[in-house]
Formats: sequence, C-alpha cells, structure tokens
Amino acid sequence: MAICLTIISPSLPRLASHFGLNHGEMGLLLTYEFVGFTAFTLFSGVVADHIGKRKTFLLFMAMLVCSVFLLAFSPNFSFLCVVLLFLGGGMGVFETMSNAILSDLCDEGERAFQINMMQCFFGIGAVAGPILASLAYSNDVSWRIVYQLLGALLIALTLWFVMNRFPPLPPAGKIRLGDIKNLLTDKKFLLICLCMFCYTGSEVGSWGWMSEYTESVMRFTVMESGAAVAVFWTAMTIGRMIIAKLLARVDLRKFIMWLSLLAGVVCALMGVAQDKASVWIVIVLLGFACSGVWGMILSYGAEIYTRNSGTVFSTFIASGGIGMSVVPGAMGFSAGFLGLRGSLVIPAAFLALIAALFAIIPRFKASASDAASGPG
Repeated sequence: MAICLTIISPSLPRLASHFGLNHGEMGLLLTYEFVGFTAFTLFSGVVADHIGKRKTFLLFMAMLVCSVFLLAFSPNFSFLCVVLLFLGGGMGVFETMSNAILSDLCDEGERAFQINMMQCFFGIGAVAGPILASLAYSNDVSWRIVYQLLGALLIALTLWFVMNRFPPLPPAGKIRLGDIKNLLTDKKFLLICLCMFCYTGSEVGSWGWMSEYTESVMRFTVMESGAAVAVFWTAMTIGRMIIAKLLARVDLRKFIMWLSLLAGVVCALMGVAQDKASVWIVIVLLGFACSGVWGMILSYGAEIYTRNSGTVFSTFIASGGIGMSVVPGAMGFSAGFLGLRGSLVIPAAFLALIAALFAIIPRFKASASDAASGPG
C-alpha cells in the first residue's frame, strides 16, 4: 500500500507531461485520489462492523488491484481522475482495515507500539516506491509500465493474504445509528479527527509535491527528485523505530504536541531553503519530525474509543483522507500565485495547529467512549 501511495510523487511530473497538465490540474489528481480515499474509508467502516474486517479487506483489495490496472491504461485526463477515485478508495480501506485488524489483535498496553511498528513497515514500502519509480523513469520506462508492475505486485499480496491463516478476530460489533450520533457529537473525538485531517493533509502535501518542487524550483534531476521522497520516508521510518522504543516512557499527548510543532517549523524552512544542501537537510529533519505523529494520534484515539473499532478507525482515517483531499489541492491552487515555495506555508500552519489542539484536548471529556480510562 505504501508503494501504491508514494509512487504518485515521482509519477506526477510524468503524468503532467503526458496529459499536458498545469499545477492546478496536477493538484486535482491528488484531490480525486484522496476524495476516493475518504469516501470509501467511511463506507468501509460500517461494512466491516457488519460483515467483518477480513471480508471487507479482501473486497476492497480487489477494487484496488483493478484500479491500478485501469490507471495504467488511462486514455485521457477525465478517465484518469475517475480511476484515481477508486484507487484512492482501495488504498483507504487497505489502510483502515489493516490498522483495525492489528488493533483488535493487540493487548491494550501494546496498541501504540504495534501500530507504530506497522508504520515502520509502511515506511520501508514508502522508501522503495519513489526509488524504484525514479529508477524506471530515469531509464525512460513509461509510467504505464510502472503501474502495470505495481498491479502485479498487488495481486501477489492479495493471494498471500488469502492463503495465510490469521488469529481469529473479535466478533464485529453491530453499529447502531445512536453510536454514530454519539461519536459525531463527542468534542474530543472530533478534535482527534481534526488533528488527523491536519496531519495527514500536511504530510501528503509535503511529500506529494516534493518531486515537483525539487525538480522545478531547486533544479534536481529526475533521480534526485525521486530520491528526495525516498530520503524523507527513510528518515520517517528510522524515526518510527526510535519512537517505538520510547512510547512506554513518554507522555503520548505531549510527544505528539512537540513533534507536530517541530514539523511545522521545519516545513516552513523548506520554503526558504536556497540551495540543494539545505533542502536535503530540511527533508531529513521533516521526516524525523513527522515520523510518529500519524500513528500516535491514531493510537491516542484507539485507547479512548474501543467500541465499533471498524467505524472508529474508518472515521479517524477518513478524516485524514479529507485532509489529503484538501491540502495538496490547496497547495497546487496557491502555487499558481504564491509559487511552490509559498504554498508550503499551508502544511506548516496545519502542523502547528495540531500542537495547539493537543495542548487543549485534556479539557474535553470523551463522552462516546466505553473505555474506563485512557490518555489525557
């Protein structure tokens, strides 16, 4: 899934060249992908709480595979946008169900550690995607071939999941309309959703535009621009491994707050970097600063809201999907008059907002939670 997600960054300039797209239209591609991510993620949570997470995972995995192959044969921009809706939806359900399944299998005290470790493996795929794609593009391999190979890889992954036996999951809770209403009127739940919106949109906006920014503004080569995304994800993965060791000894809320603030500052610095060396340093720092935020916000919410985990996880991740739909597109739109440098103020501001929200979140009671206790 990580390869499928991050391959869009080095592919974006190739798609723009093939279909003759401007920055606004390039941003629209990301918006379509993440609108699908959000819509299908929300829908899948309710489905999972009725038919089970494993069946839901397989159903939408099939949709993801079909979408990748359809993208590889896209004849025009309009068709590409429609396919990206379904591709984003498949990725969203993959992300949601894999985290929800893992959460159900974990003991309460291990949940934050295990979710963070899963994100470490996500980071490995996120590093591999841009590197492999950039190697292909630097050797004049068509983007269509790259996505066909990705489709074959996803087929192999689906077959592996079908053929392997996993521990039994807890029975899916049948969510009621009242449960959804309680969640949507719970201020603490909504604040966590807002933080997922801010973080995920900012992260994807930062690395999603990274190849275009480094190529068009900093004059990186094709290989260097792809490597920039890979370096970002390498720093993210190393940071997640370090954070996994620290989680038992730190205050989760304060850790999220300070890492988010640091990430916002570093993201702003990228907009003013003047040479390649400075950009490389900022990319590494941004990866480290962002490394544990997504998983820690998700774990923070999961420790509080334990009922109907399919719907809870899908709502958290869909909130991030809305951020992915809005922030990269807003960056592309603002780049038209602020330039790509100026557009980086958007993710920087949202990352700083997360720090402010986690500073005040203990003031709110989790009224929809069944947990006897949870993070402050």
